[in-house]
Amino acid sequence: MCSDPLLSVREPVLSVRGLGIQIGRQQIVDGLSFDVMPGERVCLLGASGSGKSFTAKAVLGLLPPNAQVSGSILIQGQEAIALPAARRRTETRVSMVFQDSLSALNPLVSIGSQLREPFIRHHDLSRKAATQAAVALLAAMDLPDPLRLIKRTPAELSGGQRQRVCIALAMACKTALMVADEPTTALDVVTQAQVLSALREHTGHSGTAMLFITHDLHAASQLCQRAVIIERGVVIESGDLDTLITAPQHPFTQELVAAAHNVQPSALTRRASADFVTSNDLLKSA
Repeated sequence: MCSDPLLSVREPVLSVRGLGIQIGRQQIVDGLSFDVMPGERVCLLGASGSGKSFTAKAVLGLLPPNAQVSGSILIQGQEAIALPAARRRTETRVSMVFQDSLSALNPLVSIGSQLREPFIRHHDLSRKAATQAAVALLAAMDLPDPLRLIKRTPAELSGGQRQRVCIALAMACKTALMVADEPTTALDVVTQAQVLSALREHTGHSGTAMLFITHDLHAASQLCQRAVIIERGVVIESGDLDTLITAPQHPFTQELVAAAHNVQPSALTRRASADFVTSNDLLKSA
């Protein structure tokens, strides 16, 4: 749980109550409820097919047209469950990072042009200042030669590079809530550690809340304070992530913890993460 003593008396950035999602005759999500408080990082944890990504799409307003949805999704206190993303008000905007980086980026527009846009629109920066901010953010994501990279198109980047650009794009948006749906799945373990450090630092300094969708308990433990664990669209356990790891109650949670203990980060990964945080501090002080 977040250590902020005011957390309990503040309104949640995201409040999901009784969320139900049905596609055809299949019930994907059934009665899902949870909150995400300001500045808090919460992971929605579950196996493939558990309803995690459909929950993320409901929060983002990106459910397919044939989806039948019920319940309530409050973003900044405003009901958003029936509104697609394009019709939502500014205060209910949510930044997003998806697993499929290729479809998330415009294939015909340079990386620099796409990353400049949120800095100009949401931070009121000039084109020159926005370019400098974009380059600095790409460098913080540990992308090589960012001055050259901003001139490239998405097709000229590797899958891991594109994913880090997508994360940088979400970080550049000025929103109270970020939803990250399996954002590190396509990355190697060293790059994953760097990206998780960047996400943790960003949310920590900006106060942006995060809903982190993942099946990876190890990744969640590096980033999040609290977990909501779902199986077949139903919450089976939730609470402080450290407590869930040390004393899991549900058999599925126990399996997740056992699997995570068998795949621990290497010393190289931990060192890369530490070095990345140091380089970020240097970048910020420059």
